[in-house]
Amino acid sequence: MSERKEEMGVASTGSGPPVIVLPGLSRREEIRSATAYRPLAAVTHRTVSVVARPRGLQRNISMEDLAAKQLAVLREHFVEPFDLMGISTGGAIALQLAVDHPLAVRRLIVVAAASWFGSAGRLKLRQYGDCIAKRRSGARVLASVLAPPWLAWLAALPIRIQEILERNIDPANMLATIDAECGFDVTAKLSAIKAATLVISGERDRAFSPELFRATADGIPGARRVVYGGRGHLGTMLDPRFGKDVAAFLNDPIAAK
Repeated sequence: MSERKEEMGVASTGSGPPVIVLPGLSRREEIRSATAYRPLAAVTHRTVSVVARPRGLQRNISMEDLAAKQLAVLREHFVEPFDLMGISTGGAIALQLAVDHPLAVRRLIVVAAASWFGSAGRLKLRQYGDCIAKRRSGARVLASVLAPPWLAWLAALPIRIQEILERNIDPANMLATIDAECGFDVTAKLSAIKAATLVISGERDRAFSPELFRATADGIPGARRVVYGGRGHLGTMLDPRFGKDVAAFLNDPIAAK
């Protein structure tokens, strides 16, 4: 399995037609490696290219503007229409991009993301952003979304360790992304999406309710929906069915019509 780092903003692994991945929320601006996506590249027979968010984002940016900037980055490296996968925050950006630029996306895979965060999710995300902006730990807030209450204290430990390791990284881009996601809601515009779409979620995702995932899939014409029982926000991609479901969707010639 080949792996290569094209430049700071893009890392790729595998061979074959590209599938672009917009990853979840992170303080880091660069993509160092695509190693975690080797299994997906192997099962899909695709080149999986992980693309960072644009640099220099300003606070209070809208998701529309963020998606437009992300599209400009994609156009520098890939030929339209794209096969695009968005994970968590990356899923929100992918949905906005597909709504605003429907001809740019051929296939859309939305993983652990929905057409908006919901009121409770927005509040948690804003609380997390406020902690980071004030140079305080947001580990407990984030862990309360990623893990059930009985496990949240344990889940907070690796998050806190990661915060310490990344304490010298400027969080400005991440905070701007949080601003965009807190204002994000394309629920009423989902019918504008022309891409063949697959929505994948975990039954126990604490960041989004089952109703939000369902409404997202139902609002996109012809969208397929897959739910993994017993899986939370982070566990969705770890489910053994994930790669096979993505491969089946990407390699289905009917899906792209």
